[in-house]
Order: sequence, then structure tokens, then C-alpha cells
Amino acid sequence: MKFSVSSFHSMTRIAVTGATGFVGRSLVAHLQRESVDVVAITRTRPPGGNSLVNIHFCSDYLDTALLAELFCSCDVVIHLAALAHQVSRSSSAIELNAYRRANLESLVSVARAASQAGVRRLVFVSSIGVNGSSTDGTPFTETDQPLPSEPYAITKLEAERALAEELLDSSTDWVVLRPPLVYGPGSPGNLERLIRLASSAPVLPFGSVHALRTLISIDNLIDALLIASHHPAVSRRVFVVADSEDIDVAAILKAFLLGLGRGTWRLFPVPPFLIGLLLNLLGKKALWHKFSGELRVDSSSFCRATGWVPAVRPQDGLRLAAASTRSS
Repeated sequence: MKFSVSSFHSMTRIAVTGATGFVGRSLVAHLQRESVDVVAITRTRPPGGNSLVNIHFCSDYLDTALLAELFCSCDVVIHLAALAHQVSRSSSAIELNAYRRANLESLVSVARAASQAGVRRLVFVSSIGVNGSSTDGTPFTETDQPLPSEPYAITKLEAERALAEELLDSSTDWVVLRPPLVYGPGSPGNLERLIRLASSAPVLPFGSVHALRTLISIDNLIDALLIASHHPAVSRRVFVVADSEDIDVAAILKAFLLGLGRGTWRLFPVPPFLIGLLLNLLGKKALWHKFSGELRVDSSSFCRATGWVPAVRPQDGLRLAAASTRSS
């Protein structure tokens, strides 16, 4: 199922928080192309200006009164704003408090403002990290016992629970989506670093790293978000959402090489235990575990509930993500 703008003909406006982040920019641009009225909300002015229409600056998402004013006449709020994986140099308690303020308290404020403004539905983008950091043969689903291990995921789970509590007696409906790593043109973080590695390294010794990962393309995520914003079957429910296919680490790098126009012969097999041993000696054990471990996601529940079929295959989307860097 692909989202159709006709599904929104009874809606007035959609508010998007975190509108200048990686997902937010793509979502707002998509809605603007489809002539959907968007209220784009951000905490900081993007460098070099921006092309977003109807953009509003909210320096603090705890300002419930301002948010309620911005949400006025909006039918849907899609809450993307979050503090993600910015490790503090201070104590773990101070770091957790920073995540809690950005991810939990801000969500409560957004939910309260949405309720005050009479918003029909709030879609909250959580994280697959709520389920845990790795799988062992069985993909994550929304029915799993949550096992978050990092401050980002811990506070996302707290926010999910607070959302249900805050809107328990409200006419404002809610949906929670937990995506895994999102990729696409301009991907930040670890994928950006992998693309840079694939574009510059003479060889990549990861041809035998076959741990399976489930990712989600930016286009698939946007489609899922827009379906979640109006579909009746997802009301007050939590779902994991992901691409329909798993892909292993070697295939991810192969897709990057193809997108960069570099020969796939650069990807050659070295036994993973040797790579792991070297990285352990270099003090990169946690990095190797994250890179080489399995993390699979089964989003069939969301697909059954809505009829959604992710249109972008990971091999194609990853190749295009890398190709986009050639002209940037």
C-alpha cells in the first residue's frame, strides 16, 4: 500500500516537529510536493537558510502554550524531534537527564499541546532500540518485552508509556512507530561514515560479515508515517516498521560501492573473528559488536493492519543513498 494524498482530503494541516532533521526534511518536502498544508516546527535555524514553507521556531518543546498555538487547526502532529545518540562527556546521570528532558518531557508537552489544540492524532516516532540492541535468530516485534540498553532508547520507552498516560482520557488519538536505522540520501551517523569508508578505502575486508540487519529507507518510513497518521486500525497501538527484506553487512557495503561507481572487487573476505580481534585490541569492541551483530525486525503486524507494503528494497535504496554523495 502506497500513501495517497487523497487520504488527506478531509484533513486541514499536519504539524511536523523536528522538521529540519534528516527524516523531518524529507517528510516536509514530500508533503509540500503533494500540496499538503504543513506546519514545520524546529528548535534551530538550519545552516544556509532553508526551503521549508510555513516554518516555525520553537526553542523549547516544553513550551506547551506555544505548541498548542502552532497545532491549532492541525489534524495530525508527527513528532520527530529528539536527542539521538549524542554522548555526553559528563556523568551518566547528567547524560540520562538530558535525554529525558529532550525525549520524554518534550513528548509529554507535545502530547498535552496536541490535546489542548484538538488534534485528531499524534504519531510518535520512537526507536527499535526500545526492543533491544541485537537479535539472535528471532526478529524483533512490537510484542517483545522491551529491553532498552542506552539512554536514547530508555527515554524513548519512557516517552511511549507517558504518551499513553497523557492522552488516556483525551480525544486526541495516538500511534507509536519504532523504526530501525533509517537510510537515504544524506544519511547521517554510522551510515554516513560507512559510505565515506566505501568511497575512500582501497579495500574493504568485510566480505565475510554476514550478520543480518533490517533497516528502513526514508521513503518507506515516510509512507508508514503517513499511513499511521490516518488509518483507523492503528489507533492507540505500538508498531515496529521496517523494510520488507533483511540485508547483511557485506551486501550493504556492496550496495554502497555500486552506488559510488567503485568496483565490488574491493570488498573481500577476511574471517570476522580476525577483524574482531584487531578491533578489540584497538579498544573498539563495542563498535565491532554493533557493526557485526544481528538486528532483525518483523513489521508484518503493521503490514497486516494497514495493507502497507514497503516499496523500496534495501539494495536499491542503499545504492541510491551512496550515489547521492557523488554529486554533493
